[in-house]
Amino acid sequence: MGTIRSTRASARPRRAPGGAGGPGGAGEAPARWSPVEQRLWEDFRRGEVCDLSAGNPAADDPAGPAAWGPERTVRAEALSLLLLAGPAAVPGTVRGLKLTGALITGRLDLAGGRITDFVELRACRFDTGVLLSEAQVGTLRLDGCWLPRLDASRLTTAGDLVLARCTVPFGVRLTDAQIGTDLIVNYLVAGCDQYKHAFSADGLTVSQDFEADRLTTYGDLSLRTAKVGGRLSLRGAELHARPGQGNCLNAARVNVGSTFYLSGWSPAPLLRPHPSAHPPALRGVTYSLPSRDPGPFYRTPQSGETASHDPQSYDPQSHDRRLPEQRAGEEAAGPLGEAADPLGGDPSSMYGQGFGEAAPLGSRTMPFRAYGGVRLEDARFEAACLIANAEFHLAPDQELSLRRIQTPELRFTCPTPPTGTVALSRARIGNLVDTPGAWPANHRVRLTGFAYDYLRPAEGTPFTIEQRIAWLDHALDTYHPEPYEQLAAALRRDGLDEDAREVQYAKQRRRRQTLPLPGRIWCRFQDVTVGYGYRPGRAALWLVAAWALGTLWFTGHQPPPEKLDEHPHWNAALYSASLVLPIVNLGQDGWAPTGVGQWLSAGLVMTGWLLATTAVTGATRILQRG
Repeated sequence: MGTIRSTRASARPRRAPGGAGGPGGAGEAPARWSPVEQRLWEDFRRGEVCDLSAGNPAADDPAGPAAWGPERTVRAEALSLLLLAGPAAVPGTVRGLKLTGALITGRLDLAGGRITDFVELRACRFDTGVLLSEAQVGTLRLDGCWLPRLDASRLTTAGDLVLARCTVPFGVRLTDAQIGTDLIVNYLVAGCDQYKHAFSADGLTVSQDFEADRLTTYGDLSLRTAKVGGRLSLRGAELHARPGQGNCLNAARVNVGSTFYLSGWSPAPLLRPHPSAHPPALRGVTYSLPSRDPGPFYRTPQSGETASHDPQSYDPQSHDRRLPEQRAGEEAAGPLGEAADPLGGDPSSMYGQGFGEAAPLGSRTMPFRAYGGVRLEDARFEAACLIANAEFHLAPDQELSLRRIQTPELRFTCPTPPTGTVALSRARIGNLVDTPGAWPANHRVRLTGFAYDYLRPAEGTPFTIEQRIAWLDHALDTYHPEPYEQLAAALRRDGLDEDAREVQYAKQRRRRQTLPLPGRIWCRFQDVTVGYGYRPGRAALWLVAAWALGTLWFTGHQPPPEKLDEHPHWNAALYSASLVLPIVNLGQDGWAPTGVGQWLSAGLVMTGWLLATTAVTGATRILQRG
């Protein structure tokens, strides 16, 4: 089968002499084209939809086992000719390629080509991968298609790039691509290539929104250094790392101009999904890599042929084009429909269901799920980073890494804590909105250098000061004073001085556990007596107790006067108070206690200086902050 490459102008199809409208003459399709392709030629000139579907959902499923015959087969060569050197439009119309329900055979190689026409392929099946590297297109929409692989590195679009509801068993590559408006990959299912990449988009630039709701990947989703001008949404996505692979999402140094959604997905009410819109949730399924390097393109087996790629991925007898995870999950869930997608959805829309920070009360949602590490280091989110209704199934050596991220708001309200480590070292946050149950309690939170301005509990979920202190105690594997100081500072900015003192007191108690025995004994004494200076009321109580002890003793043990010829009036209560309260003269001078009374007097003076100074210091701290 002939192949047309577009990397050089000389490689483009030559038009027949005098055929200004196309190779076969003015507005005429080439004579060697099949009737289906000639029909597509005419529909392209008029900008009309060429619908080759059978009208039967089972027979029209691109990933299904049904065979598609010549009545719905279009060669990739014909598509290349239309897109790169197609006929002129019928006067009064805008030409465009709009194809539905077609089997596209051969390699669709448009690398380096320039495509100015609108392109929309719906529910089509490709038997070989698609190559769009370094191509320039206007708007390209692949909706509900099945294609082995898409390689579109350095692709440039003036409009949208849509890969919604597609299945791509050997992955998508959009490295360094530049999308003029929106990138929409809702409901996309992507397997991995030989390098374990399912969706590789390092260096991607999207001018507006990047929607990836209900995305499913079996391999890593790589968005390193990507730039998104609007919002980036992974609501309800399910990401699986391959065996031996550390991360299922690698978005280090990503820059998002609005909000980043790593949260649950809420369906539109009273609507049901397209049967092949999204696979059911899968658990414990192992996906094997191809047994050998399959090369840059992948081809499905035709009748009587032997599979030339991974035999575990496709069944050459039944033409079952589902990924192994899809087959296993659908067998467990039963027939497609409500069992496969119990939440429902909009079968006619490739777009998301609107954006909000939280799902409506009482609504059913599908959480975001990550089976592998999530790396968001050095990321910037200009509006907010929302991690809500998300599940992180991490191995002991895997992390949810938020190191050095910068955002005005971080919402962390997962219903269950991640099973691995949550790293927030040196992150810079404006508002921290969280819930007590969202954080791991096994000393697996890294908070060194984590800075936030204000604490805001999630709606309907109070976060008490006792829970805040327990959050730090349970999060830190070793004692670090900085997280306690940061928490106290944030509480003071909200005017909660009493809570800030509670945090400082908890810091000293945690510090005591790290000291040697003599230090622990001394700190224990400080805790009991004055609460490390953060309990001035406790110091006052000890002063009262010391005064009562002195009064009781000296009531029955009056000391002799210093001068025998002078007998000042004796008052045991005032004498004890003059000993306990430093720099206070209550007129009880002139007495000379001896023996036990002398030692008791010295002890009361020392106790008074220590406790009174502590009480005054604490009271001064309260007045200054007030």
